[in-house]
Parts: sequence; C-alpha cells; structure tokens
Amino acid sequence: MDYVDLRKIVEKDKELKALGLSDFELLTAYRYLKMKKSNDDPNYIPTLRRSEGLLEIVMMPSRELQAEVEKRKALMNVQSLDTVNFILDANLAGFKLNTKEREEAYLKASRFIDLLKDNKFAKGLYLYGIYGSGKTYLLSAIVEEVAKFKQVLFVYFPDLVRNLKSSISTNELEDKVTSLKTCDLLVLDDVGSENMTGWFRDEILSPILQFRLASGLPVLISSNFSQKELIGFMATDRQETDRIKAARIVHRIRELTDEVPLTTPFGK
Repeated sequence: MDYVDLRKIVEKDKELKALGLSDFELLTAYRYLKMKKSNDDPNYIPTLRRSEGLLEIVMMPSRELQAEVEKRKALMNVQSLDTVNFILDANLAGFKLNTKEREEAYLKASRFIDLLKDNKFAKGLYLYGIYGSGKTYLLSAIVEEVAKFKQVLFVYFPDLVRNLKSSISTNELEDKVTSLKTCDLLVLDDVGSENMTGWFRDEILSPILQFRLASGLPVLISSNFSQKELIGFMATDRQETDRIKAARIVHRIRELTDEVPLTTPFGK
C-alpha cells in the first residue's frame, strides 16, 4: 500500500482529514484507525495528539473512568497534576508472582510500604522494563496502601513536562514545583517516554530531586529504561557537558531509589 492509498483510507475519516496530515504522519493515522476499530477496553480510548511536532497515539482514560477516578481520589489522599494514570483497584494481592524478579519486586514494595507506615526512612523504587510488565500497576498498588496514611502526588511524566511548561504563563509554576518537592510521596510514572528540554531537566527536575533527597522524602519512578540507559534520554544534545548534567540527574535518582527490573509481560 503506497501513500496515495493510505491517504484515501485515512481521509475518509473527517477527524483525520481536518488535521491536514503529512505523508510522514499517514502511517500513525492509519494505526490509529485500526486501534479505534479493534479497541475492546471501554476504560481507555486511543487518541491522537501532537507532541513536540510529532503525531502520536496515546491511550486516554474515558470520561467514565476519569469520573470514577476522581470519585475515588476524593476518598484517598492522592493528587495528580493532569491526566489520571494510576490504576483503579490495583493492589499487591493482584500483582502476579510468577517469576523470581516479580517476587523480589513484591517484597521490596511491601517493605517500602511498611517503612513509611512506621514513619521510617524508606528509599524509593525505580521500576524499569518492557511496556506491559506491570510497572504502573505496581506503582498504583503501592499508592493504594500509602495513601491511607500519607499525602501522595502521582504524576504521569509526559503530562508533567507539558503541564509545567504551560504553567509559566499562568504563574502557577512555583506552586506546582513546591508541591512536587514537598509531598509525602512523589510518584513519577513513565519517565523517558517524553522528550525534555535542558531547561526542564536542569531548572525543574533537578531541584525537585535534590530537595527530596536532602529532605529524606521518597520517590517512586517507572520507566522503560534502566538507570544507565536513562542517561542517554536525559542528555538533550551530544555535548559532553550536557551528558555530564544528565549523569548528575541519574546519580540523584540512584541515591533516591533502588532499581527493580520487571522484564516479563504482566499477564504472562
């Protein structure tokens, strides 16, 4: 199928035709159409959006799910800055223990919760591995427990980058950064899935991590990248000085968290 055929198929959809898609974007739009037709999860809806000039498909919570999450949040000590991304009804009992590394992740999560419950210092966790391995599920399960006795800020990292950029014009940036610095538990989900600028890395993320490190406040992080691989993502250009700055950020993350691999699909 060539671009001419693809465009004919894609532009039968009025929503897509109105976007004025380039040839480069046609494959993404075609995948979006197929996902819409085959999607059997009523809680999450495939949605097109442009990020940093690139067309991408994201699975967004349905209005019904958002409403349910907001209802649950009213009963829990959980806040978010933008899109709600934690999983309703996640719990440690539902986390599959079918591999040794998953058992280890479960034990570390349980230990983390117990330490916080006793108001003791708890080093955070850095969950990394393939898409669909249950990282967000385990984060959500931990939050379900911790939110019973601590204030939690659960942040979907790609939304955080965009949210804080837009907050500059509304004079809300300082208040939001303060919340990220001072909440009892900060959860950063899906770090590495959104390109960040040097400004965000050095002026926003670095001070947040440094403050929490100095204050003994825990952080939970999930990513598709290991901490070593994350250095490449944090480096915004090829200059050696920039790579050093990226390495400093990852060093802070290492001081704040223990790496926990999750390398098998959650349902397997």
